[in-house]
Amino acid sequence: MTISLDTLKEKVGTYLDTFDQRDISPSTFTLYTRNLAHMLYFFEHTLKKQAVSPGDMIAFKEYVVQSYKNMTAINMLGTANRFFRFIRAEDFCVDNIKKEEPDCPPDILTKEEYRKLLAVAAREDSKLYYIIRTFACTGINYSDLEFITVEAVHEGYARAHRRDKHWTIIISRNLQKVLLQYCAENSIRNGIIFNGRGNNKIIDRGYICRQLKVLGSMVHIQEQKLTTRGLRLYFSRTFLESEKDVMELNELLGNKVYSSQQLLPSRSIEEKSRALARLEL
Repeated sequence: MTISLDTLKEKVGTYLDTFDQRDISPSTFTLYTRNLAHMLYFFEHTLKKQAVSPGDMIAFKEYVVQSYKNMTAINMLGTANRFFRFIRAEDFCVDNIKKEEPDCPPDILTKEEYRKLLAVAAREDSKLYYIIRTFACTGINYSDLEFITVEAVHEGYARAHRRDKHWTIIISRNLQKVLLQYCAENSIRNGIIFNGRGNNKIIDRGYICRQLKVLGSMVHIQEQKLTTRGLRLYFSRTFLESEKDVMELNELLGNKVYSSQQLLPSRSIEEKSRALARLEL
């Protein structure tokens, strides 16, 4: 079985048009677009093919495994497999590789390091100060910044949704005061608080990551701790140390696992907000 390269390009365009209509984050859509562009480039310019066979996908897998880090390779092959299942060409799907488990648990910011990071951000980059507080006080992912709106801050929570997943992001009273102050200082009266430029709904991930590392280096924090995921981990550890409730943590993070295992009724939004305020993040 073969598929002409022109047909493959057309089907990729159709797939992305369909995918773009779903309830997904802009960053996820960008990732899928980039991954499929890499695949098409490999077929056209590396293999110099006019038509593609399942064997060419095996060659693409070998290239990806040799050229990219483990998680990047997993994402690229996963994207390709989802695309071929979408066009009902399962013969082109390849077995994905296994995720490499770290030799030790990931480094997480200490409370002292977090305070130092906030202090240097307040002095050097006030916008990043508020972004850091938002991640560390809520445990959200980068793409969830679109749910942090002026309206949500006034309510004290945001209704988040991603495809078939729905959850509530709690905005504690502490964070409410901080973000309302930011909005007042920057004349932000409605909508997303941390806006992006151009077609981006939210502020650029690259800017956040670069600035975290710049500021962290000023106060001698290890670079691997300075990511949005690192702030999410810091929130999770701090919450567990205080509340010791894994199920509620999963609920706050929007993880699907909690919904099928939750035995007791969930606490109210107000109760969760008070619990988060006690963390003093």
